[in-house]
Amino acid sequence: MGKKYKSPRNTGQPSKRKFKGFGYYLMSNDKLSKKNREEFLSKSSSILQLVISSLPYDTETLMGMGVYSEMDSNLSDIELIDQWNHMYDTYGYLMGEFSDKWEKEQLKGEPTFKPNSKFESQSEIEELKKRIGQLEMEVKLLKMKGSKRVDF
Repeated sequence: MGKKYKSPRNTGQPSKRKFKGFGYYLMSNDKLSKKNREEFLSKSSSILQLVISSLPYDTETLMGMGVYSEMDSNLSDIELIDQWNHMYDTYGYLMGEFSDKWEKEQLKGEPTFKPNSKFESQSEIEELKKRIGQLEMEVKLLKMKGSKRVDF
């Protein structure tokens, strides 16, 4: 029989041990493999520079917003994953090679529009259009009455 775990191994939630976009996972010792760490540090730098150049703020403002221009190699892998995943979640749409992946993740679970589907109630939409038209006419009438009124 298999090993019993205190908490379920797969709850359906995204892993908190994954470097989003890259797909690297922390090993059981809370570290990336040496190869993945080196690759992450070198690639993330150019990706973050792309984000920085896309944002219309000065350096001081970006720092205040918690935007990182590079990943500090002196940080532990757990600290790096927190910083990177924050940047990916917030600015993934600006990360060139990851933008499509980020968009798919953001749209996951969102309802998709079916081209052949009809609105639930076309008559409701027509009713709303009619009511808006009536309100516009009432506003025009009120404006006309207000301009004719003379106060003494």
